[in-house]
Amino acid sequence: MALLLAILLGTCAVLAISQSPILESHNGPNKESARASAPQIFNALHSSMRQWGSSLNHNGMSFFPATIPANTDFYHGSPTIEPVVGIEWLAFEIEHAEGFARGGRGGPGRGPGERPPISPPSPNEEYIQSKTQRRENGEATAALHHYRTSRDMRVLYLDGMSAGKTAMGTLDQQEYVLCNVSAVDMVSKGAEEIEAGPNGPAVDVAFAMQMCRDFGHVIEGIVRMEAGFELILCNFTKSIDFVSATPRPAPDAPGYSSDVLQPFEFIRGIGHRYHGITAGRVQADYSNMVSAFFYSVNLTNPDPAHSSLPRLSSTDPTALKGIKSDVLSALSKPSKTSVIDWQGVVDLIVTRYSDRLQFMALSRTSHSSFQKELNFLLNMFIDYSATDITTSVSRCTTHYLDGLPVSTNTDHLLYTAVTNVTSNICNTLFSLRSALLGSNSTSTVEAAKDAINDLTAYLSWTTWLECKKCAYDEVCFVAVWPFGGVKEHEKPSCVSKDEVVSKRGYWEGGRVGGRVPPDEYGRHRGA
Repeated sequence: MALLLAILLGTCAVLAISQSPILESHNGPNKESARASAPQIFNALHSSMRQWGSSLNHNGMSFFPATIPANTDFYHGSPTIEPVVGIEWLAFEIEHAEGFARGGRGGPGRGPGERPPISPPSPNEEYIQSKTQRRENGEATAALHHYRTSRDMRVLYLDGMSAGKTAMGTLDQQEYVLCNVSAVDMVSKGAEEIEAGPNGPAVDVAFAMQMCRDFGHVIEGIVRMEAGFELILCNFTKSIDFVSATPRPAPDAPGYSSDVLQPFEFIRGIGHRYHGITAGRVQADYSNMVSAFFYSVNLTNPDPAHSSLPRLSSTDPTALKGIKSDVLSALSKPSKTSVIDWQGVVDLIVTRYSDRLQFMALSRTSHSSFQKELNFLLNMFIDYSATDITTSVSRCTTHYLDGLPVSTNTDHLLYTAVTNVTSNICNTLFSLRSALLGSNSTSTVEAAKDAINDLTAYLSWTTWLECKKCAYDEVCFVAVWPFGGVKEHEKPSCVSKDEVVSKRGYWEGGRVGGRVPPDEYGRHRGA
């Protein structure tokens, strides 16, 4: 044990990677912050536009300029067959919009974003009712609309569960950075404007209208995620064509079904996007992303029950204005796809190490198997004619980053963060290799497993919470607003169609749009 600790202490320093400096300031994005938040930045890259990681790390801190290509299909549940004009919501998936295309009495609500009508009401609905539901009920002929982009569309992607109507931090990017006003104040101060705006929960309408007003000159919409990805489109007359509108049946119409299979299939559809939205439908510009993790700011969560999830609620208002300015600057640059596929880079690293780290940490993994796994991972980087492993560790650290055309300030920050992560991986593995070569005792291999567990805790990769292959009548269920309980957030698992409806409660502890304690938002109200 003493030998292992000595080796770890002697070799765990993060390697200094030679890269051109970026212009930094005390309040601006800087490499020191990128190093300090390296795992969070790495995971933000890995989870971007992916339902799985964005559901687990649901408090997004990053802003991605992005492009939606021409000929991308979208769907919208509407109370009318008439094409949409103005601001509205579009779904990337059919079932996401289908839930809002309801006939019969009463309005169907807007497209994606409002609670889908496939499950019993919860206490949270008191706070997120749409204005349509507050109006006098009347006959409505609902329709499922189909739209298609006519040209490339410049958008802003907000990561995390940024369409989740909670007070847990899911709306922080919009409250504290983009709109600079709390959800509660936004709704109370803009009641008349909200009533005149599109259908939907008041908080959604308020944020959508202000974001389109403040950023509409540089983007055409905002991509967010809840139980599925959505696009807030600021103007339906510019870059999108109306393809069709199919009237939907009333709930009592022949052939209409509202049984338990519907929520099951809805969640199954979400599961198809756990690891990506597919088909290049949203192309993020990673080289110009902006992240709160790049700044020397306070991201502490005031709720001790969710201390691992960052918040912007305690961040200095001046710093928040600086982040907003940097977002606007990033969006004002010429539209392009990132030269460096940073998500692809971190994917290579995760797929290389994820399962193998878990294998080494298993209680049943023997000293011999542990050592063989280390040799498999590290042999490529070792010069067996040399005795100093420093060069080998450096090769391991930069293997997936050598030759990248790092050019933008953001590229340099991402390079710093990713190499910090790989340096921790490589230093740990080489340290353990040295320790195991010097001892075959049981205590040494157990200490090595403890070191692997410390490494995986530092990395916090969401791949380690994935379900094993589910049966065909089951779905892998992670908490996605507004569905799922605490268990589904902390330990997702395969569930049957009968269990899906009953899984809830995780999101109900953090409501928005109603009686929120004054100190929750008071610091920035009206700032």
